[in-house]
This record gives sequence, structure tokens and C-alpha cells, in this order.
Amino acid sequence: MFMSKIQLDMAQSSRLGVYEAHQALWRLFSDSPDRRRDFLYRRLDNASFLTVSDRQPEKRPFVSRLEVKEYAPKLANGDRVLFSLRFNPVVKRREPKEGNRRGRQVRVDMVQDERMRQMREGVKTKPRLEIAQDVTLQWLEKRQQTLGLTLEKETVMAEAYDQSRFGSGGGNKAVVLSCIDARGFATVSDVAQLENALFHGVGAAKGFGFGLLLVRRA
Repeated sequence: MFMSKIQLDMAQSSRLGVYEAHQALWRLFSDSPDRRRDFLYRRLDNASFLTVSDRQPEKRPFVSRLEVKEYAPKLANGDRVLFSLRFNPVVKRREPKEGNRRGRQVRVDMVQDERMRQMREGVKTKPRLEIAQDVTLQWLEKRQQTLGLTLEKETVMAEAYDQSRFGSGGGNKAVVLSCIDARGFATVSDVAQLENALFHGVGAAKGFGFGLLLVRRA
């Protein structure tokens, strides 16, 4: 595996939205029309990206700087780590039936869903970041086993919550992607599961910059 720090040409990167960034990163790793995605990435700022991949990225004219190193974390069960994760806080729900037709399955933003529940019930609506904190704990606790981590719950923090919208052309409905940046401390409980999460990502929307889990010994 490889970890890369990629800086794009500033003139181009200043115009990159979520979808354009997705396309730019894909061009660095796609070497054939039928190539399946085998990389994860996280946007660090307008121009910079961090990636974890099976293959080294290709140097392209729109890349101003490329740093690549082998990625082979040396971790063991019982290690205490600081983790960082940008994830898409969604849950799958099925819409109500229409006649004999079964409702389609949709992804629901857990933060907005909880906010709407509070509004419907007439209770005081919490700030989105406060709701995101509750959602982060719920989301991560549900995945502790597959992450190979035991969370120190009191240290887990939602640092930011945001939404991005982009169109797909042709008058189609805009795509909305919700994002939570989370970090905290945990203990490695299953190093094999953790390595799988580090190399292959966590949760939904990995092709759009979500799911890259980072850890370092605390």
C-alpha cells in the first residue's frame, strides 16, 4: 500500500468542488476505462489531498507536488491510538409503500433526520454540531468491531459538520453529501480488522473523499 500527499495546481484547485475533486483524483489513479477504484482520499485544503492506495498515483500536468511513501502501519492489539475520520453520516431507510410497489431504499442524513425529529416533536432544537456529536458516537459505536477499535467514548469528538451539494447535469436532482470530521482515542482490539479499515475505508461515499481512517500511537 502507498500513502501520498498530493498538491494540485492552485489555478485549477481553486475551482474544484466535491465532484471536480473526485474526477481529478480519479485521473491520477485510473489507468484504464474499466479500472475499479482502489484508493481512498481526504481533502486537506483547496489544493492538497491525502490518499491511501494499492498503486502509486501517476504524475499529471495538473499536479504541482507529489510525495509518495510505502504505507504499512505497525500496530498491535492493545495499542492506544489517536484516530481521525471523515465520514458520511447516513443510515439506510426504506420509503413508504406506494400501492403494491415496495418503497425504495434511500440514505438519510442522521444529523438532519434527528433535527427534523426534534422539530416535529416541538422540543428545543439542538445546534447541528451538538447533534453531530451524538451521531458520531452512535455511528462509531455501531462499527467498533469492524474497525478493530475499542473507543474511549469520553474522548470522541465531532469537530465539524457540513453539507456539500453538486449537480450531475441534465437537470437531475442535486446530490447532497453530509460530512462529519471526528477524532478521539481508542485501543486496538483486532489489528487485522483495523488494517482492513485503514486500507479499504469506512462507511459510505468513499469515492467522494470519505472513509479514510487515520491512526497513530498515542
